[in-house]
Amino acid sequence: MTDRSLSLPIESGGRIIAHLQDCFPEEGCGLIVGRETGDGWLVTRIVPSPNMAEARDRTFEIDPGLRLRTQRGARERGEMVLGHFHSHPFGDPVPSETDTRRAADEPELIWVVVGMRWGGTQGLAAWRMDAGSGTMKRVTLDVVEGAGQS
Repeated sequence: MTDRSLSLPIESGGRIIAHLQDCFPEEGCGLIVGRETGDGWLVTRIVPSPNMAEARDRTFEIDPGLRLRTQRGARERGEMVLGHFHSHPFGDPVPSETDTRRAADEPELIWVVVGMRWGGTQGLAAWRMDAGSGTMKRVTLDVVEGAGQS
């Protein structure tokens, strides 16, 4: 695990899960916006995205236009895109080999992965690429009251 934590307001977590349940049995995805804190990151907004991938049953692609607009808006508010979330339908909340390969291209991003089974959440975990080892390391995920704007 990394020594930094991701603070996720309960409302934001609920919004992630609701979007991914709506996408089931395909992979759902979206962006996580927030800011750095002294000991990690605080999520301030969740931005659901349509899955633009052709094979949505096994991969995801965030709408590039949405990502660009979200990055611009976040910058204007003194925030940043911290990372993204996506589901693993019929899978576990751990990065796949594809996730790990893609994370190597943007090691600063946090990956929140949600395992889904028959539309129900089976777990939620945050991950970040460790550039030194080339492996995904789990990030402590703190669910907190308030603070999110979802």
